[in-house]
Amino acid sequence: MKKIVLLFALLAGLTAYDAAAQTKVDANLSLPISTDVYGARYEFVQSMINSKQAFLVDKFTGDVWRYKSVGKDFELIKRDRPDRVVEDKINYQLYLSSENSKLCFLLNIHTGEMWRYTKDGDRKFRKMELPRK
Repeated sequence: MKKIVLLFALLAGLTAYDAAAQTKVDANLSLPISTDVYGARYEFVQSMINSKQAFLVDKFTGDVWRYKSVGKDFELIKRDRPDRVVEDKINYQLYLSSENSKLCFLLNIHTGEMWRYTKDGDRKFRKMELPRK
């Protein structure tokens, strides 16, 4: 009986240590915060460098909304030349740099097409011309 109690105590201690190790964040790192859930249609991504960089992305359609902290609402961001998608599947990934909050990209994971978020005049995802083999 003592062995079983000791075993459970050891397992509980290891589980608590593992959970604490996963939640520690190096203060020198500025990683984007993501609520990604495997297979989920929507994802919320926010920069730890710039709190104004917070986006909600529909990973099926590629629609991206920017959270406006002043108005406390979301603004749909226009995108140059949308592309084709696979119906009812994840098609897009949003990348937000951990070192430069101005670097934000939307990628179609099937076609490789990419857009860069810009704030020149209006906020928009501009299509990038990528080199092809």
